[in-house]
Amino acid sequence: MTGPRNSNKSSTITGHVLYPDETVSLPTSFLTEIAPNITSIEELQVSLAIFRLLSAAGGFNEPLAEKTIERDRLLRSALRVDGSPRAPDTRIAKGLDLAIARGTLIRLMSSEFQKQAAFLYLNTPENRSSVRLMETGALAAPRSLWPDESPPTIAIDRPNAFRLYEQNIGPLTPLIADQISRAIEDFPDDWIEDALSEAVAYNRRSWRYVTRILENWQAHGRGDVDA
Repeated sequence: MTGPRNSNKSSTITGHVLYPDETVSLPTSFLTEIAPNITSIEELQVSLAIFRLLSAAGGFNEPLAEKTIERDRLLRSALRVDGSPRAPDTRIAKGLDLAIARGTLIRLMSSEFQKQAAFLYLNTPENRSSVRLMETGALAAPRSLWPDESPPTIAIDRPNAFRLYEQNIGPLTPLIADQISRAIEDFPDDWIEDALSEAVAYNRRSWRYVTRILENWQAHGRGDVDA
């Protein structure tokens, strides 16, 4: 019986090398409750980029300018599409809308006279309370949120589908918000906006009717629109 033979050949390990000392914190609730339900690569990439940028900015309570996300080199590289130079812009916007609709992020608009800027907060209880107080004027906006040299007004901003629903159909309940979030993931933005407009035009002001329109378009096409 012979024993194992020694080999002088060394195996080559390929791939990216991980450095354990270079870490980014992730909330346990994101890993256990949110990430398992994410099906969009855009939403996942944007969410992970948010945590990376927050870690570099100083922690989960810091605001991030939306333009910082849009211009992030690593995120744009991850979401680029060969032959489509504008793909990162549209894919980052989709990822942000999905993360906001899911409740991972809070988007707010900071306005001062003619200047306006969008910022993002991680949706923690502390941040949610601070943003609400800033919106009512009970808490001054930190200097990092000022688009100019004077204190701004703060308003929470939502994906367009949410705003259109509230403007044309009715109050946004948690159940409807969840259903709209799923629609944002499953259908193009312009489909949702057009379906809402069609429901209003026919005076069928319910999300159920909007869903029927979307499902019908998905199954049979959009007729003249597709043509």
